[in-house]
Amino acid sequence: MRKRITSILLSIILTVSFSSISFATEDTSITDDQNNAQVNETKQRIMEIMQQLNEHRATKLLQETDAQQTGTVQDSLNLIGSLDPMELKLEKELRSLGVNILTNEEVNQRFNDPDSVSPQVSVPPTTSAIKWYEINYSITRNGTTYNLQDLYAQGLNGNSNLAVGANGSTLYTNKQILVKNLTNIASMYAQKAVGAIPIVQWLPYELLFSSNDNVTNNSYVVTHRSLSTVCFTYVKKSGQSDSYQTLGWISNMFTVASSHTLAGYNNGTPYSKTTDKTNTTYADSYASGSKAVDYFTGVSSQTRSFVSSYTFYNHDKSAKLTYYVVNPSFPAQIQ
Repeated sequence: MRKRITSILLSIILTVSFSSISFATEDTSITDDQNNAQVNETKQRIMEIMQQLNEHRATKLLQETDAQQTGTVQDSLNLIGSLDPMELKLEKELRSLGVNILTNEEVNQRFNDPDSVSPQVSVPPTTSAIKWYEINYSITRNGTTYNLQDLYAQGLNGNSNLAVGANGSTLYTNKQILVKNLTNIASMYAQKAVGAIPIVQWLPYELLFSSNDNVTNNSYVVTHRSLSTVCFTYVKKSGQSDSYQTLGWISNMFTVASSHTLAGYNNGTPYSKTTDKTNTTYADSYASGSKAVDYFTGVSSQTRSFVSSYTFYNHDKSAKLTYYVVNPSFPAQIQ
């Protein structure tokens, strides 16, 4: 009886220990569970670095607007050229985690061979405004190992449809808003399949002053730049040729770097105050190898998860500015 109780307790402990590993199942061996857990850990770190890259590049685009005030939005969006030291540092970290940074030739070589790649794997276009990254890994489910490939496309400038921007968009003007009565002075929401989800809600002191007891706000203007990263996840069974590779999951994330200019009166004295903010949001199950396997094995027919747009709101949502991001079905739709 004592041995039986000990065995039952050990089973419970093992179940709890591995329940947080998204790729693990009760049928896989401990070795497979460890591999799946390591994949999760590595991919999480890759996502963190990719977010840093996205935020750095979006902020860089926004900062360039000061030097381009007489130009068009497209002019300021096109300014990014060669990589700066921060980008080089972050890309070095990605390489250390097994990420390949693809050139035009490599992209075409890997995705343009009709004998080795499924027709769903379309050829991405030029990388002059897009950076392509690739990571290969394996996960095991129910005793079967699957080979996966994440292909990331990250926008660099306004020559890509991964970039969105606007200069001096008026959220409202000719108002007399008493700031001390506000809980939030503005907010930004993301549109997902389940509905509009708040990305951030700005308190008055975040965009105005530490004390706003005698502050009125009359106008609100937003200049912003956003850059998206889209992840295409391909899957096949281990040992199969690349012709069996299937595009099993597509998802996106994006960063909005925004400059908020509010004007009004502070204790009777006119003011105009500009504050920069950077915010990132993810689609549900972003870059999920597990979701790709679900589709490949017939567990689910779902193949995508996107954030489709973002909206700036004023304090009571009576005014808004909405912008849409690209939601592609194949890499070739990114241009």
